[in-house]
Amino acid sequence: MKQKHNFSTSLRGEHSETIASECSTKQSLRRTREIASSKRTPSVRSLLLAMTMMTAMTISGALFSGCDQPILSNYQEQLVVNSFIYANGAIDSVVLHRTTPFGDTFNDLNYAVDSAIIIVTTNGVADTVLRAPLKGRYYLPASKLIVKGGQTYMLTVTAPNWQTGGTHFATSTTTVPMPIHLDSLIESFRGQTIILDTNNLTNFAFLVTAGPVDEPNREYLISVTALDTTKGRIHVGGDSSQATTRYSQISTGPQIAITSRFFTWYGPSLLTFYAIDTNFADYQRQLSGGTDFQPSLNHINGGIGVFASAARDTVSFILKPKQ
Repeated sequence: MKQKHNFSTSLRGEHSETIASECSTKQSLRRTREIASSKRTPSVRSLLLAMTMMTAMTISGALFSGCDQPILSNYQEQLVVNSFIYANGAIDSVVLHRTTPFGDTFNDLNYAVDSAIIIVTTNGVADTVLRAPLKGRYYLPASKLIVKGGQTYMLTVTAPNWQTGGTHFATSTTTVPMPIHLDSLIESFRGQTIILDTNNLTNFAFLVTAGPVDEPNREYLISVTALDTTKGRIHVGGDSSQATTRYSQISTGPQIAITSRFFTWYGPSLLTFYAIDTNFADYQRQLSGGTDFQPSLNHINGGIGVFASAARDTVSFILKPKQ
């Protein structure tokens, strides 16, 4: 039986300490959010769907891009690394791209990076990540490695630099949170039908709790994903977004309130509760923190992007309108 790999078709990330790159990022971040809101899937791997749209870098000359200052520096190619790994799962998606020069039209195949050597190391054991059929996508099957909570994983990437003819070398580490489980109240929703009364949304709220807590500084996140958009759009407060997934703000405790704002479509839905590592949390902060790129939130040494981990538990249910 062939193993199915869920790889994204584009990517988002950005890093430069020059005014020029920050300026270009402001524009590409706006495009990133549009793509992310329209293509998210039940997996948080979908958070990397639009990263490359954020990787417009610098161009030469005193050109303006609608920012406060001109772009004065030359484009320098950087490696964009994107991977989310989960406790008790395989490493099924490592995505590599090179940055897109400012002003160029992004094309996934043109900027995807193949012929890279990617190694994942944990407890002194190194595994070489395999190349997938789609350019720039890599994976490590469950038969080779299952991610374990509480362990630290190091990602090492060696890839050609197309601009200079040299080599990119990027590394990142993540310590995986321990597995979590939804509480019995939320478990009771599994497979059930929930009625949404759009005329009485103030009463549509409940708390989602998961545990156990593996460390006092752990942070948490919830997503709700519509699995079928043919059942009708939920129109609340003039919201016309076509997003299929909504995310909560980061929480410092394992209890997050769910309200009607998480739901945009009737039909089958998937609620996912995440315990996230620092890399994951900082990635979320970058996405929600405005259009200015924040280098301190980047945890890829020698590149940009994200290598992050989480533990997660899910519950599916059906959302129907009140008749």
